[in-house]
Amino acid sequence: MELNYSLTENDYLQQQLYLASKSEQIKKQRRITKTFVILVLVILGFFLYVNENLLEAYCCGVTAVIYFFLFPFYQKKFYQRVFKKYVIENFKNRIGIVTKIKFKEDVLEVFNEGIGKSEFNFSVLKNISEIKDYFFIAFKTGESFMIPKLQIGNIEELRCKLKSIAENLKIDFISELDWKWK
Repeated sequence: MELNYSLTENDYLQQQLYLASKSEQIKKQRRITKTFVILVLVILGFFLYVNENLLEAYCCGVTAVIYFFLFPFYQKKFYQRVFKKYVIENFKNRIGIVTKIKFKEDVLEVFNEGIGKSEFNFSVLKNISEIKDYFFIAFKTGESFMIPKLQIGNIEELRCKLKSIAENLKIDFISELDWKWK
């Protein structure tokens, strides 16, 4: 089986957002940030209340409640901007390059136009993930490889091939067709 496609800035952005959504470190960082700001507002409100600055204390309390509900939307957009800048800076030379993939017996052969050829033994695969618009092939070394569904002719054939590889290697094939960046 052979695939030909080129990746866009948005493809790389979606890959980074997906990987970030799976990162325990980033999940922890997001929780800590949210908790810290709410805690500061509550403590400030408490001190204002104790000092009989009731209006300011109530404002801090209301702000903490509003922040609790609206911060996830802000944080979602914030991380999108951060990762978009990261993609522009680090993947600008890869955008639009034609990639050819061949699935051989025990090897994934990748040829990037103007860059070169690489071969990856299937034994170095960690898992294979599928979301609505992409397949992600994760390696044990931490790298990840993506295949955009929109540029692939026969998605069902590719899905079967990837599932077969996952079954043979006894690795996870993760299907998250409803995944969205939150």
